[in-house]
Amino acid sequence: MAESLPQKSDLKLLLRVLTAHFRALVAAGSDRVVLKQYSALLRSLKSGKWDFLGTAAEGGQPSKAQRSTVITAEELNRASLDHIARLVSDEATPRKDLEFIAIQRFSVPHGSMRSSSNRAMLVDKLLTLIDNERAHQTIGAVARGQVKGNS
Repeated sequence: MAESLPQKSDLKLLLRVLTAHFRALVAAGSDRVVLKQYSALLRSLKSGKWDFLGTAAEGGQPSKAQRSTVITAEELNRASLDHIARLVSDEATPRKDLEFIAIQRFSVPHGSMRSSSNRAMLVDKLLTLIDNERAHQTIGAVARGQVKGNS
């Protein structure tokens, strides 16, 4: 009989057990290095970026439901800033896709999406990120030009 994949509730239970074990190690006065490493492991596991049990990772790669319907991650990474700005400015682009663009292209933390309480705030944030990236590209181009001129 095939075993089913663990559910997110299984991961939460495992994290509770590991956290209790960590507290027991602290109470027992375990080695500081071991405690530091164990604490780092717990933080990493709680971040949700690990898929070691075959469960959906909450902070890692987006699930199919979280993926953009207008552009794939590969296309997004190759897309020009003008193309991204058009997508962001298009009223037809769903918020879910705007969040996908923010997370995938501009490395905005997934959890900070809640700080943009409405679509207009998220669009404004994305347009600012696009302008910032354009500025960095311009600065880089000027710096490369100056370095070549000094050679």
